[in-house]
Amino acid sequence: MSKRKLNLYYGTVKSAAGGRHFMAWADSREHALDLVEAALTVTDPVQGSVVGPIASLPADVMKPGVFVEVPPA
Repeated sequence: MSKRKLNLYYGTVKSAAGGRHFMAWADSREHALDLVEAALTVTDPVQGSVVGPIASLPADVMKPGVFVEVPPA
């Protein structure tokens, strides 16, 4: 039996708040988009383009999470 792994995804999302780039450790592309949507705290659904998995790590080494690009001030 294989251990659960998290994958690294990269992509772009668009929402009412504008476009952002992101990297996410997640179970799937859908999970990555869910993490981005939660991080943006927007009420409208996000639309995204996701590339990956780029890399994989065991779930006991890496936790699910997301980095979302911050827009310039």
